[in-house]
Amino acid sequence: MIRVLTVALAIFLTSGPAPAKTRKPKPAAFVQSAAPAYQFSFANEADAENQLLALANHVRAEAGVPPLQWDEGLTLAAREHAAAMAAQQQLSHQFSSEASVHQRLTAATPLHLDRAGENVAYAATVDEVHDNLMHSPPHRENLLNPAYNVAGFGVVRSGDSLYIVQDFGHGSQINTSQQAENMAAESVMRMRERSNGAPLQRLDGRAARAAACSMAQADSLNVSSNPGQYFLRYTIMQPEVLPGNAAKTVADRGLRAFAVGACYSRTASYPGGVYWIAVVFY
Repeated sequence: MIRVLTVALAIFLTSGPAPAKTRKPKPAAFVQSAAPAYQFSFANEADAENQLLALANHVRAEAGVPPLQWDEGLTLAAREHAAAMAAQQQLSHQFSSEASVHQRLTAATPLHLDRAGENVAYAATVDEVHDNLMHSPPHRENLLNPAYNVAGFGVVRSGDSLYIVQDFGHGSQINTSQQAENMAAESVMRMRERSNGAPLQRLDGRAARAAACSMAQADSLNVSSNPGQYFLRYTIMQPEVLPGNAAKTVADRGLRAFAVGACYSRTASYPGGVYWIAVVFY
């Protein structure tokens, strides 16, 4: 499941949504460091977003951490939430009219996100907010987390102040059904070989795919099984990985063939997305 870090609200609050009467919170009393290596000025919000990403990747490089790649979907989600904060004149990870951080980020990008985090902040300048975030342990953890590879930053100006959202994630491309089926099938064949069993013939997987997609649509593994000696059904984040209970079935000497069906879907149980897999053995 996705892990969302919704901690102290950037230099302002300790946790959770800001109280209804909180307006334009003041920065906490952090010990100020020397001036950052980068000194930026910005002409518009997009420029400020780019500068924040450059600053983030600068400190990640200093820490020996791979850079964050800009993600359009996460950027749009960050901008929308920054606009909501500016409209409310307060900081929060979720307003009453919004979905949760978890739901906002997973719905925003076509990537499969298995991990995500968010920083929110209010400051007068880009340098000020970056410096304060780096002095806050949970926000620094987000900025330097080596597990994150994509990000989207949103900046909205309100008067002479900036409302800033930094959304982070670990994203990977979603495999097509055919790709996921091939990955699972190759794992079945390797497992069969390790068991010293005779090779299994791989059959057409259209019926198995229909079963997998039916499970995804129902958000449940409890669908009627296909005809076959065994029907293995499961959810998995990595389609090349077989469940632990597969080994005994795959090693059965009475088996002669198998078919694999896969369907990637985001459901109420798996809002971040998961592969629904059906393997039918004959």
